[in-house]
Amino acid sequence: MPIGIDLGSRFVKIVQTSDFKEFKKIRLDTVQFLTQRVKAGSEKTKHALILADLGLRPEKSLVVTGYGKHLMGEKIKAITEIRAHFRGACFQTGLKDFILVEMGGQDSKVLWVQDKKVMDFQTNDKCAAGTGRYLENMARLLNINIRKLSRKIEEPVQINNTCAIFGETEIIGFLMDQVPLERICAGINDSVSRRVIQMIRRYLPFPLVLCGGVALNKGVVTLLSRRYGQPIIIPEEPQFNGAIGCCLEGVSMEKIYESSKKGQSQQPRNLGLLKGKAEGLTKDS
Repeated sequence: MPIGIDLGSRFVKIVQTSDFKEFKKIRLDTVQFLTQRVKAGSEKTKHALILADLGLRPEKSLVVTGYGKHLMGEKIKAITEIRAHFRGACFQTGLKDFILVEMGGQDSKVLWVQDKKVMDFQTNDKCAAGTGRYLENMARLLNINIRKLSRKIEEPVQINNTCAIFGETEIIGFLMDQVPLERICAGINDSVSRRVIQMIRRYLPFPLVLCGGVALNKGVVTLLSRRYGQPIIIPEEPQFNGAIGCCLEGVSMEKIYESSKKGQSQQPRNLGLLKGKAEGLTKDS
């Protein structure tokens, strides 16, 4: 049973499957994982100890990706995040032409996929602009739960900076002007959706697939759909997409699409609304 691990900056996602229909999934806080689990064993035994501690049997087919992929030991096969997320998205959506945006805890990636091939990609790992960390920081600044923040979409204020530092300055300005908190929260979600539009504007308007933890933010997804003018496709497991892609390493693309078609229960979720153009929200995107 292959095991895929996405060792990200915010969470460690682990997936194991025997038939590519049912997946055992484990998500761990990265800091706790690094400080409590990656601590013992030689390079040969480190991964075996970690997996045994999680109740997983060490397997020969173990592939890792993400920021900390080298921490599992030199003997473990590591692949790029681009490759892992591409294969995971093909399997989860069955799409052959699409744009994939992966927004994780601390960086973001865009892949332009045409005819089942990655034709272009871009990454942003220089700052946390528009990432999960940015949303967490904004929720902390406003002293509200991030789930509450994610539900706000109406009358968003215009926040021009997705940089955590300058964005905070803008938000404090809105608070001093007594702008309703709901509008500020909607503005934060909208600033992330605007960031996505800026990243994909050079590509043809293919179906847009969103992965990573930010894909669970309904406010961002709805506002992004309004700006893009199409429903946003959220795979069944947006946070585990990279780990699933690791499980698929060594599997041919033909078999990946064949397995995807068989997995009728793995239909992607179309979220978001299409009335954005009518509301004029695409003008400044």
